[in-house]
Amino acid sequence: MAKSKVGMIEFIKFYKENKKAFKAYPLRDKSRVQFTLCNMELVKLDQQSDKYYKLLQIFNDGMIYHYAGKWNATLAIKSKKKSDWDKTYKFFKLALKISENLYDNLVNGSKITDYVKPQLREVSEIKFYEHVPLVPEITPIVVLEGTSFEMGMQYCEQLSEIYGTWILERHQRTFSKSEVVEINKWKEQHEGYTPEIIDFSKGWSKRSSELGVALSFEQVIDLWVGHKPPASSYLNADAGIPELPPLACTAIAAWNEATEDGKLIAAATGDHDMSYQITIAMYPSDGNALVFTPFEATGTLPTVGPNWFFGHPGMNSKGLAYVHHGGGPKLLEPIDSWGYGIRRGASVFHNLRYSNSSDEAFEKEMSWPIGDIGYGDQATVGGFYADSKSGYIIESRHEPLCIRKQGLLGETDYLFSNNSVMHKDAVESEWMSKIRNLWQWDEVGGWRPKDPKGMTKSLKMIFEWFSGRIKTDELMSRGMMFAYWNSYNRNKYLNSKGREYFGKFNIEAMKKIYRFGGTMPNGEFKVAKQNYIDTGEWGEISAAHASNALVVVMKPEDGLYSLCTGPAKRGLAPMSPDQAISIYNERNTFWDFKLDNSPLKSLEYVKNVACDLINEVIEKVDDKEMSMLGTDLYNEFNGYLEDISILEKNVNDLRIINKKIRCYTRIHVVARQLIQLK
Repeated sequence: MAKSKVGMIEFIKFYKENKKAFKAYPLRDKSRVQFTLCNMELVKLDQQSDKYYKLLQIFNDGMIYHYAGKWNATLAIKSKKKSDWDKTYKFFKLALKISENLYDNLVNGSKITDYVKPQLREVSEIKFYEHVPLVPEITPIVVLEGTSFEMGMQYCEQLSEIYGTWILERHQRTFSKSEVVEINKWKEQHEGYTPEIIDFSKGWSKRSSELGVALSFEQVIDLWVGHKPPASSYLNADAGIPELPPLACTAIAAWNEATEDGKLIAAATGDHDMSYQITIAMYPSDGNALVFTPFEATGTLPTVGPNWFFGHPGMNSKGLAYVHHGGGPKLLEPIDSWGYGIRRGASVFHNLRYSNSSDEAFEKEMSWPIGDIGYGDQATVGGFYADSKSGYIIESRHEPLCIRKQGLLGETDYLFSNNSVMHKDAVESEWMSKIRNLWQWDEVGGWRPKDPKGMTKSLKMIFEWFSGRIKTDELMSRGMMFAYWNSYNRNKYLNSKGREYFGKFNIEAMKKIYRFGGTMPNGEFKVAKQNYIDTGEWGEISAAHASNALVVVMKPEDGLYSLCTGPAKRGLAPMSPDQAISIYNERNTFWDFKLDNSPLKSLEYVKNVACDLINEVIEKVDDKEMSMLGTDLYNEFNGYLEDISILEKNVNDLRIINKKIRCYTRIHVVARQLIQLK
């Protein structure tokens, strides 16, 4: 819908087209808030007790129904079928009922009411409830080797191995003539700057057809580059409803004197409603080996939509790290410099593959087109890169030129970023300069609003925009202030940790930082949320919170990459009322991977870690005196041991190496859960 078409008639038309979604989203939001509140109560119980186990099962059953609601909502938005919307409402209502009853039991001791327990089945390497594929509880790894074309074929095959062919089939679609024109324009940009993505997509398309799923090259490259023209206005309001900035993702990196041994240590989180995320390790025939975690295996996210393989963190075999997107949305470059360019995902894969240092990465980034700034960080190049000598964060590559390096906020050999700009000159940008009197800057956390306010996206806000009561500029200003205030508080948290751990940073220190949660206001959630909207106040805010979809700690020079799916600690408080997100069967511990000389050497590493953990379980865990939770974990642990004993009988071709690595990393996680339970 074009920006010029505003008014009551257009609002009524918009509401009619989207009223089913407006009915579903409040159910989704209430459900996930309630599960987060349950999680915060669950951790107060003894994890060895039968009560904890039984209530945890109820929590996980409810989350399965919540996932089913999200899945059916995604189908319904596409199909517009009443039957899909009916399933959406049914599952969200059931999830909400279970979560409310569970919370009442945890807080008031009320009776648990009966419900139909969801029955799961295993297909490929994931679990299904009915037709709903559950997000993997342990993030899978794929290892690729060879030319870009060969790696594209391998990636497609591994997606099918892990998830099944549905993950490919859902991207079969027909493009209009104008969409094909746009795909070709974006393709031309990437052919010129990141040609390996073109070959990768061709390989993917070929292997998909061989697997019985006809995906054309255009359908695959669309996942990397998209089929819409670049944004031409802030929040892309010219193309329809303005998209308000998210509150997502955090990172910190330390090097030189800040770390125990002078080597770079980095950690980052993705903060969003978790989807089918995947870790990709590449051993290309040219360039550096690298590892990177896109937030979704085919480049999209629920409620967010296409993000073109956006994710973080990543690193390469030369010790270079892409730590984080570097704070966003930023939108600092002038609108007349925006246009076609390179998507962030493609730029990161290219930089890690062909740059040997942060200096080289910076030089490449500064030479690339300004690109599609208006769609946000995922749409163009930039971000937070570091090595053991230095680091940088690009906030703007045009006037005002804003490149953050250590020292601006009192850092020495460390940097951090969340979702706001921190460079002093950012206020000279078009949008900030118009309201510069509403902003203030300090060297603790960068820019923040002088008069903080909270904010949530709502039908009321959309109505006010359509009716002209809120102009796009005002909506953007409010949205950015809302996002930056929350980010400012996370900036303060990470800056304080940078000083606290100076000279002592190591892998365990980074994990501690992401296990130290914030607090939530006392009293009823509804009251706390309204107060947040009015004043922006929300307890103590930490980078460790309920909506951490992944936590990664990495040490690039040593090739070490450790990932925890979901928060690194159960029961963390949300960082805002809109970021109260829980996941099914969270594990709260890490698997370890090593980027080595070859896929076989990486397999050797994960196997050695698993063997050490297996021995530790044998030594420390008494299978005769186990809690109900411990018994479940022990049975799962033994199941993976059986799986790996079968896999070890096979010859180590790349397909088997992949399956072994995923099995060993699952052993890492479950073994650590067992050990921590004792």
